[in-house]
Amino acid sequence: MTIIKGFVFLLFLFGHIALANADYRYTDALRTYERQEYRQALQMFDRLATTGDADAQYMLGQMHEAGQGTLQDFVEAHKWYNLAAARGHRHAAAARDAVAARMTAQQISEAQQAARAWQPRAAPSGIAPEPSPPVETLSGRQLVAEVQRELNRLGYEAGPVDGLMGTRSRNAIRDYQGTVGLAQDGQPTTALLARLRQTGREPAATVPPEPEPTPARRVALDDAFSDGDFRRNPPWTVLSGRFDIDDGGLRSIVEKPQVVTPASPTLRPERPEEIGLAMLQLILGQEGGLKPDAASPEATEVEFGDAARIFVHAPVDNAFRLELELASYQRPGSLALGLFQGNQPGGGYRLVYNPGSRPGLSLVRMTADGGEVIASSEGTLDLEDGRFHMLSWTRDESGNMQVWVDGRRVLQAHDRRLRQGFQGFVLVNHGGDYNLRRVRLEH
Repeated sequence: MTIIKGFVFLLFLFGHIALANADYRYTDALRTYERQEYRQALQMFDRLATTGDADAQYMLGQMHEAGQGTLQDFVEAHKWYNLAAARGHRHAAAARDAVAARMTAQQISEAQQAARAWQPRAAPSGIAPEPSPPVETLSGRQLVAEVQRELNRLGYEAGPVDGLMGTRSRNAIRDYQGTVGLAQDGQPTTALLARLRQTGREPAATVPPEPEPTPARRVALDDAFSDGDFRRNPPWTVLSGRFDIDDGGLRSIVEKPQVVTPASPTLRPERPEEIGLAMLQLILGQEGGLKPDAASPEATEVEFGDAARIFVHAPVDNAFRLELELASYQRPGSLALGLFQGNQPGGGYRLVYNPGSRPGLSLVRMTADGGEVIASSEGTLDLEDGRFHMLSWTRDESGNMQVWVDGRRVLQAHDRRLRQGFQGFVLVNHGGDYNLRRVRLEH
C-alpha cells in the first residue's frame, strides 16, 4: 500500500511540474521581453501563440503594432489581437479596435481573413495537454493553481501558477468578480473556478464577427518634422526657450535643474519624489498655479534654466486620441505635454513626466482656478534608455481617459469637468533633454 501511495504521489508531482513548466514558458518570454531582447521574445511568444495561448497572442499583437523585434505590421497586430479576443483576453478587443483606427479598410479585411484562416498547432513538446482536472476533485494548492491559471488565461494577471495565494492572486480574483458581478471577496472557491472555466470559452473555436467599423477618425495633427522646419506645415509657436530639428525630430534641451538652499523640509537626493513634486509645482505655476490642496504647502526651491515652451493649433473634439514618439536623454528634469483650451496654452489637460520619480507620470486638469492632479501612475517611469517610446493617450465622450507607454497601460482616470473641445497641443520642458519624433492627434 505504501508503494502504491508513493507512486500516485509521484504521478501527481510530475504532472504538476509539467503544467507549471507550461505556464513558466510564458513567464520566461515576458522576462525576455522586459529585458528588451525583442527578437528572442518574439520567437518565444510565437511558439506559445500558435498553440492557442491568448496571453502570447496579445503580446504578439503589441510587438507587431510597435515594431519590436520585427517590422511594424498593423495587419499582423490586428490578427493576433483578434485571436486573443476570441479566447477571452480582456484587453485584446480594445487593442484591436485601437489599431484598426490606424488601418485602411483593405488592411482590416486582410487581417480578419488571416484570423479566420488561422489554426492552432500542437504544443512544442508534441505531447497533447492533459485535460483540466474536474473541479470537484480539487482542493488546497491544486484549486488555487487552477484559479490562477484561468485568471491568467483571461488576462487578469494573477502571477505564477504556483498554488500560493498572494496579493496579486487575490486582487486578480476581486477584479474578475467585479467584472462579472460577483461579490468581491477574493476567495479561490470551486464555484469561482467553474465560472472562470466557462468564461470566454464558448466562442473560442472560431473568431466571432466584429461589429461594424466605426467612422474613421479625423486627423487634426500629424507631424513627423520631416520637412526640417517646425515653423510651417503646421506652424508651431515658440513661447520661450529654444527648439531645433535634428535626426530625431523636434529637439529641446534645457539646462539641468540645480538644487539650491531649500526651504524646510530638506530636499534629499535619496527622495526623488520630492524633486518631482517641486518640478510639478514649477510647471503648473507657470501655467496658472496649483490649487492650495493639490500639492504640499511646504515649497522647495529648485533652480532651473529657462523653461522651453512650444505649442501648435490643432482643434479637436472633447474625445480624442493622442499618439507621440518621445525620447528622453537626461535626468533630473521634467516634461509637461497635453491639450489646451482657448487661443493660448492655458486650460486643458497636461501629462507631467518626472524621470526616476514617484509618480513617474501625473495627469493634471488646468482651469482658471489653477491645476489639480486627478490621477497618477504607480511607481517610477524611466525612459532614459537612448531609444524612442510610444505614448498613447485616449479620452472618450464620457470622460474616460487612458495612457499607455510602449503598449503598457500606466494611467487611467475619469473626468468630465472639461466639456469643451481643445484647440491644440502644448509641450513644456523644464530642465530636460527631449526629442519628439512624431505627434498625431485624432478625434
